[in-house]
Amino acid sequence: MSHDGTNGSRPAEISRFRENFNYIVGGIIAWGLIGWLLDFLLDTRWIWIVGALLGAVAGYYLAFLHRKDRATRPVRGADE
Repeated sequence: MSHDGTNGSRPAEISRFRENFNYIVGGIIAWGLIGWLLDFLLDTRWIWIVGALLGAVAGYYLAFLHRKDRATRPVRGADE
């Protein structure tokens, strides 16, 4: 039990939220910058928005795949 009387699931929820948040923000920043560069090169003003939205979706998808992979991976040292 943790100090607040729960079984410790709260830190896991915060960790999961932080992981999702990091992937999504990272995707927005990376693809938003790519879109901004394309806007600069092509003399447009809308591609960075598409890039940021694409980055958010891609970041969420990567977080989902990471959680799925972690859930199916066997626990190390469980058979020892």
